[in-house]
Amino acid sequence: MQLLFLAFEAALYPTLLAAVVILLTQPRRIQLITAYLLGGLTISIGLGLAIIAALKDSGQLNSSSSGLSWETDLAVGGVALLLAVALALRADERMRERRAGKHPAKEEQDDREPWSQRVLSRGSAPIVFFAALAINVPGAAYVVALKDIAAGHHSTGTDILLVVLFNAIMFMLAEIPLLGLLFAPERTDKLVGRMDHWLSANGRRIAIGLCGVLGVFLIVRGIVHST
Repeated sequence: MQLLFLAFEAALYPTLLAAVVILLTQPRRIQLITAYLLGGLTISIGLGLAIIAALKDSGQLNSSSSGLSWETDLAVGGVALLLAVALALRADERMRERRAGKHPAKEEQDDREPWSQRVLSRGSAPIVFFAALAINVPGAAYVVALKDIAAGHHSTGTDILLVVLFNAIMFMLAEIPLLGLLFAPERTDKLVGRMDHWLSANGRRIAIGLCGVLGVFLIVRGIVHST
């Protein structure tokens, strides 16, 4: 159940949602979404299995109550809560304003769209594939899930199955629109427009909520496992 919670938490990663919305507005969106999924799943599953192998070889995860396990939960949970507070206080906006004040010549450059958005908007499947490799490195929820899988001491086949299933859930907000474009394109178009509007209006609140929930969950679990 905890892995399932972490998978759904990872599925709502704002960067993934933004990337999907950008790709869904492009002319060759089926090809682009497919390329994004292939790139994202390749790097995510590959790095995930590598991390699990490294954790197992380290011998530091003998049980869920091991020092590395609960210390990781507390550390990641604390960072997630700090990020939630920083977003709620709009510390990122104030930091950008201070940087713009110190370097006025760079203000116009800083206001440009993020590089990932510019790359994804080019409409090239190979470029989108390689961009997905860079964008979809493991996030906090996924790293914690990989640590949990490694601590379970499963067989290699079970580890692979769990990682693949986790990624299938984590990328569901790209998989579902792709299926929609294939089988119900008109309805999908309407939903994409609503999603774009909703993300624009609620992106910060989504990020705050995700970080806050993940932080509380991990800190509570870390305290329980430390005793």
